[in-house]
Amino acid sequence: MALDAKLALLLIHILSVAGNGYSSLQENYYGSEDEHRKKLDSSFKSGFATGYAFSSVSILAIFMSCCVPWARLNKRKRNKIMMKTPMMTSLMERREKKIKEANEQICMLESLVKRLSFVGISNATANFSQANKIGLGRMGIMYMAILPDGRFLAVKRIVDSQQFDEQIVSELKTLGTLKHKNLLPLFGFCVESNTRLLVYKYMSNGNLFDWIHPVKHRRKTLQWPLRLKIAVGVARGLARLHHGCRGQVVHLNISSKCILLDKNFEPKLSNFGKAMLIMSMSNSPGVHNEFCEMALVKEDVHGFGVVLLELITGMDCSKMNFSSNSILNEWIGHLLSTSYFNDAMDRFLIGQGFDDEIFQLLKVACNCLDCTPDRRPTMLQVYKDIKAITKRCEVVDDSEIQMQPEICPATSQD
Repeated sequence: MALDAKLALLLIHILSVAGNGYSSLQENYYGSEDEHRKKLDSSFKSGFATGYAFSSVSILAIFMSCCVPWARLNKRKRNKIMMKTPMMTSLMERREKKIKEANEQICMLESLVKRLSFVGISNATANFSQANKIGLGRMGIMYMAILPDGRFLAVKRIVDSQQFDEQIVSELKTLGTLKHKNLLPLFGFCVESNTRLLVYKYMSNGNLFDWIHPVKHRRKTLQWPLRLKIAVGVARGLARLHHGCRGQVVHLNISSKCILLDKNFEPKLSNFGKAMLIMSMSNSPGVHNEFCEMALVKEDVHGFGVVLLELITGMDCSKMNFSSNSILNEWIGHLLSTSYFNDAMDRFLIGQGFDDEIFQLLKVACNCLDCTPDRRPTMLQVYKDIKAITKRCEVVDDSEIQMQPEICPATSQD
C-alpha cells in the first residue's frame, strides 16, 4: 500500500511539471522567430523527456501492480512446498519406522512359528497367480500353494498390512501356541517389506458357510450326520480354547465363514485375528474383571449358537437381530413349537428320520442364544450335550475331550 501511494504522488508531480512546460510554450510562442524556434526546440526536448519519463513510470506502475503480487504469491507457494516437503519426509520416515518395528515384533515369534522364504512361497503359488487364488477376505487374498513334494497349503497374502499388524500378531501367538485337532494348523509365516504372508494347511472342503448357503450353479448339500459331526467338532475346539489350563482364549469372531472343513469334514476354527488371552483378568480378582471375562467367553457361546441355527435351518442367521429379549424369546418359542419347527428346518433334512435329534440340537442352540450372558452354558457343557446327541445318531466322535491333557477339568462354577 505505501508503494502504491508513492507512485501516485510521483505521477501527479510529473503531470504538474508537464503542464507548466506546456503553458510556458504558449506564452512565448508569439515572441521573435529565432527566440521562438529556440524555445520550441527546448520545449520539444523537454516534452519528449517528460513523455519518456511518464511512459517509464507508467510501465513501472503497471509492473508493480500486476507482476509483483504474482511474484509474491509464487514465493508463498514455493515456501509452502518447501514446508510440505519436510513434513512428507517425516511422515514417510515414521511409516517406515512403524513397518520396521512391526516386522521386528512379528519376527520375534519365530520360536513359535516357522519363518518361510518369500521366494519359496512365491514359487509355490505360481507367483501369486490368478489361477491359484481361492478366496478374498477382510485382511487379504488367499492363494493355494503346491510344494515340491505335492503337499497343498493355503497362503494368506496381506499387503499394506500396517492396519492388520495387531491381528497378525494375535493369529501367530494363538495358533503358534495352541495345537488341537479342531484348530486350523499354521504352517509358517513370512515378512517381506510391507507384505505379510501367513501359511496354513489347505482345507479342501472350504468353509462351512458355502456348504450351508450354496450358490445356484454350485449345489452343495450336507447330510445330518455330517452337520452333527461339524457341530461337535467346533464345540470341542471352543471348549479347548475356553478351558485350557494355561488360561482362557476367546475367539470373538465365531461364524460359519471361519469354520473350515478338511477332506473328512473335520471342522477347523480359523481367523484368530481378534482372539484374546484373558488369563491376566483371572489374576486380577474383582467383580468388574470377572464380569468382563464372562462377557467375552459368553460372546463365543452366542456365536456358536448362531452357527447351530444355520446348521439346522439353512438360513443365514448371522444377519438376524438377537439383541432384544422379547424378539428372541418369541422367535425361539415359534421354533420350538412342533408346527413351526418343521417349516423352519432345512429342506434337505426333512424326512431323513432325525427330527428328534435335530430338535434336541435346537434346544442347545437356543440356550446358547440366551440374551442374558450368565445364563448361557459353558462350551464344555455344550460339548457334552452335543456329544450325547451324536451317540443317538451313531455319529463316531473319536476325540474324547476328557482325554485331552490340555483341557482343564470342569470346576463347580463351570
